[in-house]
Amino acid sequence: MARPVLRTCVGCRRIREQRALVRISADPAGGVRVDAPKAPGRGAYLCASLPCLEKAWHRRVFPRAFRRALPGLDEAALRERFGAALQRRGVIAA
Repeated sequence: MARPVLRTCVGCRRIREQRALVRISADPAGGVRVDAPKAPGRGAYLCASLPCLEKAWHRRVFPRAFRRALPGLDEAALRERFGAALQRRGVIAA
């Protein structure tokens, strides 16, 4: 039996199975994708909760995780896309 793949949430720093986390990735063109596990580019993992997203944003972890600054990264837009991803997963109600 294969061992589960573990990743660390950049918001709360808890280690969880990869499938329980939401991946936010920076693509090579400078855009950001939410919950696209196979997307190319650097990625950061978050628990499926808005408080972890808020912690990560306020700790400014995304430029460090993506290893570059993303000037177009907006907190409100990221929150909206993250919330939509949680709704698709059935974590929060619509």
